Formats: sequence, structure tokens, C-alpha cells
Amino acid sequence: MARRLTYAILTVAGAAASFLVWNAWRNSRSLSGAEMLQRLPTADAVVLSLDFGQIRRTRVFNGLMGSKIMEDADYLAFVRDSGFDYKRDLDDVVASFTPSGTFFVVRGRFDWKKLESFAGQSGGSCYDKLCHMPGSVPERRISFLPLAAGVMGLAVGTEDLAASQLLHAGTQRPISVPSQPLWLSIPGSALNRTVKNIPGASLVTSAMTGVDEVMLTVGADGANFAARLEAQCRTSQDAANLAGQLKAFTALFKAAMEREKKKPAPKDLTGVLTAGQFRQSDRMVYGEWTLQKSFLDNLAGM
Repeated sequence: MARRLTYAILTVAGAAASFLVWNAWRNSRSLSGAEMLQRLPTADAVVLSLDFGQIRRTRVFNGLMGSKIMEDADYLAFVRDSGFDYKRDLDDVVASFTPSGTFFVVRGRFDWKKLESFAGQSGGSCYDKLCHMPGSVPERRISFLPLAAGVMGLAVGTEDLAASQLLHAGTQRPISVPSQPLWLSIPGSALNRTVKNIPGASLVTSAMTGVDEVMLTVGADGANFAARLEAQCRTSQDAANLAGQLKAFTALFKAAMEREKKKPAPKDLTGVLTAGQFRQSDRMVYGEWTLQKSFLDNLAGM
């Protein structure tokens, strides 16, 4: 009896020690970019990635990060009360926008005590590092928790504890991750509901039915920046239809400018949209728009 009791005690102690070691290891290591992406539900989601570390090293994007758009009263109050400032503390963000809610995995520097206090002050609470609080409207609930050293999981949706889903790998679809600091991946299943919210996109909606996936990227291109599109279509004919409609949309926009006797300006969207270039290769459609420094400077000053 005493031997069995000793064995049981040693078994429990060993399990407890193993858990403590595993928990300390989890809290001491970070997540790679691939591991961050794997935590998100991406199967039927629009996925966005922002490499703020790379963006900070880019002079023009530094201007965007300090733009007046971001300096509103609610943002400044959040910075003051939570101790978190995206311009200083963010390194990487990956996000998935799903029908059930929005999920983020964020790498940076976080003051967890201040964040927990902020959740409580905002009408929420925390238990075992998982915090939740009300959003700007009743149907929006915000929850967050640490996933690893310097990595936060955050969710916005109808459930108080939605962020707990990020403790494990989400339902995935394959994504070929590009090297640009900003990219957006849209599966065909989410494309139609996404283009409805983009001004002018209705002109090419019919061609979107044959698209399996769209990848949009923004990155440096010499002295300027370039926005690039890669659309994978179901058939080469679907790709031809999409390329044709994108070219027709650009020509239509140019014609409208000419009728109004206006010239496209590099510093605003007229200069960007009228300069779009498109080509097709089998089932792929490629597009490119130049983003000149004057356009980004103008955007930063909005």
C-alpha cells in the first residue's frame, strides 16, 4: 500500500513538474511567422499580414504610421490607459476576417498588467490571462490572451472567449506567403462578399466567380512602391475574362477623366488607378499599380 502511494505521489509530482516545465518553455519562446499564421482560422477567411518591423525601416511608411488618421481621441485614450502604442510596440500582425468574427495574432511588446487593468476599467474581466471586454457596439466582444513570449492572440466577435481558439491551430487553407511587408489573401469563397464593400468593384464582380484565390501585396519598388495582384482562376478562359474586365475598368476610368477634361494626378487615386497594368498567363492574372511617394505622402497627411 505504501509503495503504491509513493508511486502515485511520484507520478503526480512528475506530471506537475512536466507541466510547469512545458508552461515555462511556452511562455519563454516566441512564435515564428508561420506558426502565427497557423493559429488563425484561414479556410474561409480574408487573411491580412503586416510586417511592422519592415515597415518602420521604410521612410514613407513611417509617415503613414504617424498620420492624422490614427491620432483620434479613442486611440490616444487606448494608448494612455493600456500602455500599448502600435507605432512603437508592434512588430508583426496577421489577421483573419471570417463570417463569425475577426482574429489577430500579434507580435510586439505588451504590458500585460496594464492590459488586464484596461480590460477591467472597460467593463470586462480577466481569468488565467484570458481577458474579455465589450466593444464599441453590444454585438462586438473583444478578447485577448498571451500565446507565447511577446505574442498576443486577440478576437473580435460575438463570443466573450473567442480568443481562446487561438491557443491551437485553426482550420487552414494553403497560402504561399510573399516577401512584401503588406499582403492580403482572399479565397474565392470570400471574394464575392468582399468586393461588395470595394467602390467600383461591381464592374468586375461577374469575372470574380471564376477566381479561386487573389493575393494582393504592397512593397518597395525602387524609389516608389508597388501594389501587385496575383489571381489564380479556375480555367484559362476565366483568367482571360478577369484580365479583360480589369483592363476595361481601367480604360473606362481613363475615358471618364478625359470627358471631364482632368488629368490623372500621381498624388491621388486617379493617378494610381489609371496606371494599372494587367497580363494573363494560363490560369493566372497579374496586375500592378505604382504608388508614388507623393501619393503616400498625401495619404499620410489625411
